[in-house]
Amino acid sequence: MTREVLAIGPRSPPITGPGLKNRYIQAGLEGHGLDITWVNTLETRPRTVAELLANTLSYDAYILSASTKVRLGVAPLLAAKLRSPGVHGALFPAGGEFADELRALPGPVRRFYLRTLSAFDGVYPQTDALSRDLRGLLDDSVQVRTVPNLRPLPESPGAKRSAGPLRLAYVGRIKESKGIDDLLAAYERASDAGADVVLDIYGHFLPDDPYEERFLDRCSRLPGARFHGKLPNEDVIPTLQNADAFVFPTVYDGEGFPGALVEAFAAGCPVLATDWNFNADIVTDGVDGRLFAPHDVAALSGHIRELAADPALLSELQNGARETGRQYSVERVTAGIVEHLDESGWDLPAPTVERSRAAQPMQ
Repeated sequence: MTREVLAIGPRSPPITGPGLKNRYIQAGLEGHGLDITWVNTLETRPRTVAELLANTLSYDAYILSASTKVRLGVAPLLAAKLRSPGVHGALFPAGGEFADELRALPGPVRRFYLRTLSAFDGVYPQTDALSRDLRGLLDDSVQVRTVPNLRPLPESPGAKRSAGPLRLAYVGRIKESKGIDDLLAAYERASDAGADVVLDIYGHFLPDDPYEERFLDRCSRLPGARFHGKLPNEDVIPTLQNADAFVFPTVYDGEGFPGALVEAFAAGCPVLATDWNFNADIVTDGVDGRLFAPHDVAALSGHIRELAADPALLSELQNGARETGRQYSVERVTAGIVEHLDESGWDLPAPTVERSRAAQPMQ
């Protein structure tokens, strides 16, 4: 019977997107009765490797939840063990490029990794589009199910707009490929057109990024636009609860299932997002946000003006965002994970499975 699990991958702190996801996966699965030992690949390399080698042969259940380098390096090591009778493995690929990464490998290498991945009971990407892609690559014996990003829900709703300006927020890395220039341009255009709106930007820069100087200069010249620096992770959802809407104009090639979108929904913020990569799998236009074409400043400006002028629409989208946020709660997502593990052959304790079914698992 499977109760003790060895998990491998980044686990926050320090704060990273995959690291936060794994922290919440561990907490949720432990809440379902599993005992998880986590090998944190964010730690120094010698310690990580030593811990992995010391523990990998003593378990009969494994979770690999990591991005490219770690999953390609560790998967073959685990595959030999996973082919033993009664040993189980689950892979949670971070990011949105896993299928493309596999296709890009040279033929013999690609075939090796596809055989390696067939040793896992299940592969659980973050979006339906990625699941469809991977089903076309992997052996039919591998269960492929969508497991989205997840966050804890706040205990109470935040203070949303009753009067005054529309409060827009952006939280995330500050870099050109995140569409920040488009955000500033759309905000300026909406303000010039008479929209009563303010913009709060939270985030950090990559070291020595020349974009930093350009961004700070432009932001400082826009009335009502305020840059606050990096926001501690525990303050993200409470801060967004005081915002009216979240703006996500990304054109970043590696965008997968951004945790910031889950945090926005949890805080009751509808999301104005580019129709880019998997955003349309996450944001439902007219229900919990608005989608617009990448770099379409006019469309984003129009959505901002629309929300500023129509409090009833804003309130409707905020309610939709809260409903969407419930789909990504730690309890619901990890209940779905437990269901998937059980269906893929993991011999889980009966009380754990029953508890997961009572928690409204994902469909």
